[in-house]
Amino acid sequence: MSNALPIGSSRRVTVVSIGRSGTSLIARILDEVLGIDFGDEADHIPKNHNNPDGYFENAAFMAFNDRILQAVGGWVLSPPPIDYPATMPTATIDALVNEAATLLDKYAADRPRFGWKDPRLSFTLPIWQAACPNMMPIIAFRKPISVLSSIAAQLNRPIESLSGLWFAYYQRVFAYTDHMPRYVVSFDDLLSDPTPVVMGMARHLGIVVDENTARGQLAQIVKPQQSRHFSAEITSNTLPGLDPQTAGLFDYLCASTRNGGQPAAAQLKLLLG
Repeated sequence: MSNALPIGSSRRVTVVSIGRSGTSLIARILDEVLGIDFGDEADHIPKNHNNPDGYFENAAFMAFNDRILQAVGGWVLSPPPIDYPATMPTATIDALVNEAATLLDKYAADRPRFGWKDPRLSFTLPIWQAACPNMMPIIAFRKPISVLSSIAAQLNRPIESLSGLWFAYYQRVFAYTDHMPRYVVSFDDLLSDPTPVVMGMARHLGIVVDENTARGQLAQIVKPQQSRHFSAEITSNTLPGLDPQTAGLFDYLCASTRNGGQPAAAQLKLLLG
């Protein structure tokens, strides 16, 4: 069941996932179609050849997330312990939460609908949630082979070195959002038929949009044949040695989000261990 916010209330929306999962496209749709303000482009990390349409990532938020990861002993390819919020000194956690609140006050205080994204949020969500209890996560997922092959190519490293990374990200994402009003989105479904996926996000967020208008906007935004999205055509079982946990979680997310559904918390806990 969706825990959508009532019409007229403020919204704080995060887009969360492992990198190379379509979060920039989803953030752009949230911003341009659903009216979730991702801030000024001048505050974002710059566009580049990997993402010519922009990342929609606030540079100050990303730098702060890096500092959190440094404090907890992790980085984007090395997830920190899943229970780190319970093991860190209270003073350290409080300082990080206060810094997150200060950043939100600086960039979002005058914006009724505000969003931010960064793959690091998969690991730093507990800090942001403490600073912003009404945060609503949009969780994106994409075929593991597409994600891992893209990361491997981007970082010029063997794909085998990323074994287990996809699962580790979502293990943390779903643990940290267990009691939050999250909404799970398949990037592959978004590419193949964007309008129902986006209308589902709108309903969850309590945002009223005209479906025909949204369809026209999405026709200009979603480009399935762009090279950075093309690996989505690869089937999920083509990566040698894909671990059963990753395959099982991906298959369940696909099945549970089909036709506007959402994964069940109890089943996720079973799959995540």
